[in-house]
Amino acid sequence: MECSSCPSLVGCRFLDMRGLDDTIRFIVLTIALGGLQFAWSVETGFGSPYLLSLGLQKSVVSLVWLAGPLSGLVTQPLVGFLSDNCTSRLGRRRPYIIGATAAVVVCLTIVGWAREIAGDRPVAAIWLAVVAFYVLDFAVNCIQASLRSLIVDMLPASRQDDGTAWASRMIGVGNVLGFLMG
Repeated sequence: MECSSCPSLVGCRFLDMRGLDDTIRFIVLTIALGGLQFAWSVETGFGSPYLLSLGLQKSVVSLVWLAGPLSGLVTQPLVGFLSDNCTSRLGRRRPYIIGATAAVVVCLTIVGWAREIAGDRPVAAIWLAVVAFYVLDFAVNCIQASLRSLIVDMLPASRQDDGTAWASRMIGVGNVLGFLMG
């Protein structure tokens, strides 16, 4: 089995961390999912109060939260298909992870500063925040699809169950830490 950037798993720069035990290897492979879940938990915990503070009506706030399921339905299968066929020198998954991470950073910045960016135009601030929330959810789902596929790419079939279990652990930790923020 080959990983996305190395000729074989034995020579893989990622998994060939001599001297480290399996626990450390699994943490390194899955910690990004924990960080992503932390960001998502902060978004869901603070999103509604923030949108309401911008002046968005309660009935419309619920429409903003359609972004999560909608983006998951569309983005994950599409990114999976596209990344499976990606021939980038960075590998199959990394271009999507890097691009979507940049989008997450930009969107979180826009959401946090929507009022200041829009100035004295409250409707513009609302639109800016809502669009950033939608793009953010699509970007998060892109990263999730890529990171989960990376686990399959980087581990032999006999260890993929362990990798998925570690991914779930990291997602749980990220979720708890994100909700503890609020």
